[in-house]
Amino acid sequence: MLTNTTVTKWAEPLDQSTPKIELIIFDIGEVSFGIPITKIDRIISNIHLDQDHTLTENVTILDLHDRLTGISIVNPTAIAIFTTDQQQSFGIPINTVPTLLAVPLELIRTIPNEFRTTSPLGIASHLAIVPMSMTQLTIFILAS
Repeated sequence: MLTNTTVTKWAEPLDQSTPKIELIIFDIGEVSFGIPITKIDRIISNIHLDQDHTLTENVTILDLHDRLTGISIVNPTAIAIFTTDQQQSFGIPINTVPTLLAVPLELIRTIPNEFRTTSPLGIASHLAIVPMSMTQLTIFILAS
């Protein structure tokens, strides 16, 4: 009886050594936003919000949809709650299901201060342009 004594090693990803940051990604209108997963306290679905309003106590709600489009979100799918470096808790109502994406640090750039104060997107501190299969995804990063 012959047996296979060769050890098969699974191929490892080539970019394993590239430092990355994991972002929770969500869309508001046509704009994609990301928050580092290390800053996320919790994501509360609308179902839980309807049952227990204390889930957002001591959380400042930032309606980015209203800020960007002039139309407030009446019934969000979820609220992403995160804490800033100054230990303030903020919640962002979102209408999309957030996703987790590992972004190489080399793709992240700081947004110049003059754009942060004059642009309607001045809420973001960093920007990442991530190549996708047929296009690229531009992500405005909050709470970094």
